[in-house]
Order: sequence, then C-alpha cells, then structure tokens
Amino acid sequence: MARMQKAPARRGVRHAAAWSAAAALFAALVAPAAAADVAIDNLAFKSLDGDAFAIAHLEFVNTNLTEDEIIRLLTPDSAADDDRALAEKLRADRISIPSIDILGADGSKIHLAGLTIGRVDAGRVDSLDLAGFEATGADKGGALTVKSGALHVDGLDVAPLVASDDDSAAARSARLGGLTLAGLDVVGPDPSDAPGQSIHITVGSLALHDDYAGDAFKQGALTIAGVVVEPSPGSEAGKGLASLGYSKVELTIAGGARYEADAKTLALEGVRVDGVGMGSLALNAKFADVAPALFGIDGADRAQALFDAGVASFALTFVDGGLFDKALAYYAKALALSPEKLRAQWSALIGETAPTALGGGAAAQSFATELQAFIAQPKTLTIAAKAKGGALKAGDLFAANDLADIAARLDLSAAANR
Repeated sequence: MARMQKAPARRGVRHAAAWSAAAALFAALVAPAAAADVAIDNLAFKSLDGDAFAIAHLEFVNTNLTEDEIIRLLTPDSAADDDRALAEKLRADRISIPSIDILGADGSKIHLAGLTIGRVDAGRVDSLDLAGFEATGADKGGALTVKSGALHVDGLDVAPLVASDDDSAAARSARLGGLTLAGLDVVGPDPSDAPGQSIHITVGSLALHDDYAGDAFKQGALTIAGVVVEPSPGSEAGKGLASLGYSKVELTIAGGARYEADAKTLALEGVRVDGVGMGSLALNAKFADVAPALFGIDGADRAQALFDAGVASFALTFVDGGLFDKALAYYAKALALSPEKLRAQWSALIGETAPTALGGGAAAQSFATELQAFIAQPKTLTIAAKAKGGALKAGDLFAANDLADIAARLDLSAAANR
C-alpha cells in the first residue's frame, strides 16, 4: 500500500517540475532582455570609403543591448535593416561617449566632444547634450572649418524613422521638443568659387521650442541671435555688400507659430528679422482651413492641405535703419542719377501705377499715397490685408486675371511713418 501511495506523489513532483520549466521558458521568451551596464574602450572602425572612426571610451547604462550589438550598431556600412532593428530595440538610461574622432579618406577631420544621451527608448530620446563639435576639411578647393558650442536637445522622437524603411516619410514625422545651440562658427571658400576668397558665418545662439497636443503640432518658437555673414572683400558677395555700404550682414531672427486643430487655424506671431544698420521686417499672419494633414507624414496629403488652406489676414511692417537710402544710392549710381532724382521717379511711378493695379478707388489711392510718403521720408511702413468673403486660397490666385482681382478680395491698407 505504501508503494501505491508514492507513485502519484512522484508523478505530481514531475508534473510540477515540468510546469515550472515551461513557465520559465515562457517567461524567457516574452520578457525583455535583461538590462546591464556596458562599457567599451578603444573602438576603431573603418568604412568602405576609407574613413576611420575612433571612440576611446563609451558607456551604455542600464541597456538591453549586448556589447556585441552596440558594436554592430556603431559599425559603419553595416546593413541598414540590422541598424534599424538594433536602433528600434535599443533602450538605455544613459549613453556617454566622451569623444568621437573621424578621419576622412580625403584628409578631413571631425571631433565630437562630450556626447551624453539621457534615456533612450526605441528612437525616443529624453535629452541629448554635445559639449562641442569641430571639423576641418576642404570644399571647392578651399579650406573649410566648422566649430560649435554646446548643443542641448530635449524630447527628440525619431521612433518612426528607426521603424520604417521610408526615411523621407518617417523623417517628416520626427519631433523635437526643444533645442539650444551656444554658438556656431563656419569659415569656407567663397560660394562663387572666386580663387583665394572665403566667407565667414557665425551664429551666436539658437533656441527652438515646440509643443504638441497629442499627435498634432500646437505651438513653437524660434530665436537665432548673432548671425553674421562676412564674405571676404574680394569676393562677389563682398563687393556687392560694399556697394551698399556694408562689410557684413548682422541679423537676429525670431518668431513663433500657433496651431488650433479644432478651428483649423494657424498663426504666425512676431516673426521678425533685425539687421544691424539695415532695419527690421516683422510679420504677423493668420491662415484658415489648415488641416492637420499639413503636419503629417504623407506628402500628397500635405500638398492637398497646403492647397486647401488660405490667408485670412497679415500685417507686414518694415522699420528702416538705413537700408532704404543705401539701396537708393546704389541704384541711383547704377543709373547715373542723383539719389533725389531717383527718389522722385520711384514716387511718381507708384502714384501712376499702384491705384490702377489695385483696382482703383479711394482705398487704392490711399495705399499709393502712403507708399509715396515712405519713399519721401523712409521711417516705417506697414502693409496690412484682411480677406473678404473667406480666406484667400491658392485656387483664388490661380483664377485671378491680374492684381486687381486679388486686391478685390482683400481689405488692403498701408500706413507710413506712424
């Protein structure tokens, strides 16, 4: 009897062990890969083009990739599908790469310093910091150097890009919450290929911020300060600037946008360009019937949304800081006229043509008079328009026979020196 009682017990033990093994196997199959810290030293790669890559040290903290997978992900010229699969798989609390050096087969050099990426999850990046970037090389036979200050990125989402083999469509769905750049300096050969001439471009700072409501763009703002474009004096660009009385162009660019998905309206707010010794140009505009597809990834849908949208209103203001009279002097010299003679010709031309071109009437005459007042004494000029009978759309422009047809759809006004 005792033996008869032990047999079911042994079978129960075997069954329990089998179920335990099956459960462990199932857990291993469905559970994510165990996370670990991975540190690698002295990585070196060479691309098929002969470019050499060197990474002295890197750390992936609490990552689900193995050391071998990280090396494969970083290896140049690896299969695109493999790279995409690894990038989609990648999770890490932090990635740190103190330096990356690239020596191009053409002799160019690139150095990235202090790359730190905070929390990566299948193409979604909480933050990215780069202490600086330097590059040297040659372009169009001349020396090229690029240096940047610190770069900071927030809320980068390229998950669709790493999950899709259609890079162009996926790139349009990428998101960026915010970006700041503390300086950029570029020196390169003259764009017009003048021998021995160069161009120097600097950016003091850049700040970008975007907000989203679900999948839809909500609002954004951009400021680029300390933009300086300085061509060498012997280049065509340098000579052109000198003829206007400038040796360089110094700009600040700023602006914002706001989208209301329910109302299908898009507003450009405080878009402004300021030029040292030139003046400023500011734009505020409202657009109606703007479908969310305009911010989507399908090219055809985006094009249709752009065609269906229309201009509801806009105001464009120019504040002269010396540019108008310098341009007047430039054209007067080219035409062998005195600046005042040319000023009088411009004013007369506006008086003769603008009222007729705008369809005639008191409003058109007032518009021309304000333009003439600005030409006579250039201080400020604001041109404003508001669509009548619904937003002015692309189809309206195509159907118009002339400028008067378009003006008839707008409440158009101008105000000078106010």
